[in-house]
Amino acid sequence: MIFWIIWFIIGMAVVLLFAVYMLPRIMLRTHAAALPVRDKAIGRLPGGKDVGVSYVPADSVRPYIKQYTVASDGNGLYFRGEWACVKAFVDYELTVYDANNRIVDIFRIKEKFNGGCFTHVTRLPQTTDYVTLRIVYADDTPVIAERQPFRKQYALWLAALCLCLAATVDVLLWLGITFVFNCLDNFTMTNQLSVGTWAMLLGLTAVGVSLATCAFSLGGFLLRRKGYLHEKTQK
Repeated sequence: MIFWIIWFIIGMAVVLLFAVYMLPRIMLRTHAAALPVRDKAIGRLPGGKDVGVSYVPADSVRPYIKQYTVASDGNGLYFRGEWACVKAFVDYELTVYDANNRIVDIFRIKEKFNGGCFTHVTRLPQTTDYVTLRIVYADDTPVIAERQPFRKQYALWLAALCLCLAATVDVLLWLGITFVFNCLDNFTMTNQLSVGTWAMLLGLTAVGVSLATCAFSLGGFLLRRKGYLHEKTQK
């Protein structure tokens, strides 16, 4: 009995660690595949203590932040935008990429207008190569996000997300059912499901999880492209 308890605990821990480590990364890549690739660089900062590049954001962003800078000072890399208008607050999202076009992080920032020309400074990871900027809300008014057309990269990352989610749920289901059946027959392993039953159960579960993931992701993708769906402001 002790062996099966330890087996169950270790198995659950391994699966949960895999899910915690892998799933957020794949979700970030799927999210990024639906966003514009990058904003337009317009030049380097003039001589001074800070070294960096200025960018012009996408059309949907320019009425609020007309340009921004990704630069480095004595404390590391940072982002700072230049206001194009006066708003009580602007809720925006920074997607941070490294030199290999991989997502490093996504920052959601809700900022009150500070009376100056620039946004607050947001510190970036040291592996940052560039960022993309989008406005989520401006004074409680949602701003329609620009999206990439449906393309191969998005489909591949969505498929990878479905595969990982389905595998995680299947393994958790297998661990749980196996442990419960062993408990019911006092760990004699006489009360087991057949191979065919396992195949049908795990197969249907994987298909169900994959279909639900595709429906949720594709639904959000299509609705956001048409401007019907807006993310809630994160306080």
